[in-house]
Amino acid sequence: MARDPFRFMRTVAGSFFPLAFGILLLLPGTDIALGSDGEANVLARAAGEGTVESVTPDPPRVDNVSQERLERWRTMSPEERERIRERYRRWKELPPEERERIMERKRRWRELPEEQRRYLKDRRELLKDAGPEDRVVVGKFFDRMHSLPPESRRAVRQKIWEWRSLPPAEREEAMRSWPFYRGLSGGERETLRWFLFAPPGERPPHG
Repeated sequence: MARDPFRFMRTVAGSFFPLAFGILLLLPGTDIALGSDGEANVLARAAGEGTVESVTPDPPRVDNVSQERLERWRTMSPEERERIRERYRRWKELPPEERERIMERKRRWRELPEEQRRYLKDRRELLKDAGPEDRVVVGKFFDRMHSLPPESRRAVRQKIWEWRSLPPAEREEAMRSWPFYRGLSGGERETLRWFLFAPPGERPPHG
């Protein structure tokens, strides 16, 4: 069965808007804040530090902590470590059902092919420099996607993935078959094309 290349777009939408807490747990480095025992605290103890929850002098148990993660923790600045601890505290305060949804999104992310993860990371980086006008357009795109029935949403996502390989002129012609795209203004279309297809580092239209 072919993998739906855009089934994860709902997760990605959250990643572009900081108010969606789930994305805090998907950004680079924040995965160490997840775990039933509070891996941020385990790492801190393993590095010989006191933590917000424990200052015990006993040797910590780090059976499930990789050396790579421990080294990452040791090289972080105090500010970075505190941000991770704060995310862990916020994580612990979430209702169990919300934590489960976040963990499911995290699981789906890990299952994605590297090409798709790279594409999504690139979109996130692009939007960092976007201005309010461009963010509004991207928000409209995600709102539209979320409003579609599952089968229609998968069909649109598949089309978008296929359009990436087309030359710009052919891509524009193909996109005009999409009712949502036809309903956008010229400036909004420019923003959407930039967001979906621009290479890493390209400036936003209205940034």
